[in-house]
Amino acid sequence: MMKVITVSAFAIGILLAACSKKNDPQPVAPPLKDKDFFALTAIMQNNLTAFGGNAGLILMDKDGKVLYKQYFGSYTDNTYIPIASGSKLPSMVAVMALVDKGLMSLNDKVSTFYPTEFSATDRKDITLRQLMSHTAGFSGGSQWISTDLINLQEAVRGIGQGGMIGTNNVPRASMPYAPNGSQFAYGGVSMHVAGGIAEKVTGKTWDIIFKEQVADKCLMPNTNYIALGNTTNYRIAGGAGTRMMEFANLLLMLLNDGKFNGVQVLSKTAVDEILKDQTNGVPIAFTPYDGDPLRQNFRYGLGCWVEELTNGIPTAFGSQGAFGFSPWIDKKRNVIGILFVQRSLGAVNTQPTPQSAPYTLIRNKINEIIDAP
Repeated sequence: MMKVITVSAFAIGILLAACSKKNDPQPVAPPLKDKDFFALTAIMQNNLTAFGGNAGLILMDKDGKVLYKQYFGSYTDNTYIPIASGSKLPSMVAVMALVDKGLMSLNDKVSTFYPTEFSATDRKDITLRQLMSHTAGFSGGSQWISTDLINLQEAVRGIGQGGMIGTNNVPRASMPYAPNGSQFAYGGVSMHVAGGIAEKVTGKTWDIIFKEQVADKCLMPNTNYIALGNTTNYRIAGGAGTRMMEFANLLLMLLNDGKFNGVQVLSKTAVDEILKDQTNGVPIAFTPYDGDPLRQNFRYGLGCWVEELTNGIPTAFGSQGAFGFSPWIDKKRNVIGILFVQRSLGAVNTQPTPQSAPYTLIRNKINEIIDAP
């Protein structure tokens, strides 16, 4: 005999309600391409005087789609500007390309490549990783990186042990900070040495290294290291110049785990090293953001600042320069952007206040628009 199972109307109602709730469409944020970023234009126009009358702003998604792009004043796609410390990120990308190729490793000691020049106790154990993350102990600047009378190899030897610049006997670069990863002190000397090591292991000059390892692959034909004048003592940490859309290609490559235009420029492992905090919580002895409450505690990767953590994981990164050039990568929101200006870091970050400065307003508005449902 067939057993008949009866279900009460009440029970059926509960089941139908549950299914209905489960299948109700949930709110979904519009795709980035459908977001309206027009509000950025007003911010740019209101701050154009602070930018010296000229500026550019680009925002792109992970696939390279332009979400917002506008030039102001006389700037165009062909405008080339010096980017000061914005140079640090492309420089360290070039170095990491050589690490990918096995020509050196992040834990190699500088004395391996310059055994005589870096034999002193305070500098013989400095590693490439420390050079690239400003934890080697060097001061910010030195005559060895500011002169055009010598080439990069001569500069690195002078940083290590001193020597002649023209007719002047110049001492070695000072190391006022705790060496070997014990303090973070932002500057240009340590990355100069990293660039010298790159020349050593390849047998090529820095301009050729950058062209082959980065510029050719990321379609950056006008990005170079003579923005401050012709030289063979390439300013690894501050001498580059670029066009806005070219630098955007570099940022897209990093956002896409090292791939650009179908070419694997860097391994994902290399990109992860660049974008992670390499300072390991050591004291911050010097930062260019000192006195800026929004940025003075930023940590550092390899050539970039770690600007934001999401659940303890770095998700936003920047490489601002002293002239106000401000590129960023936002992995949480899957965008890259550049505020393309040549003014001053203060005009961008802290004037009239850090909270109301143009770069703060731009980044906050972009996040607000993207995060809105």
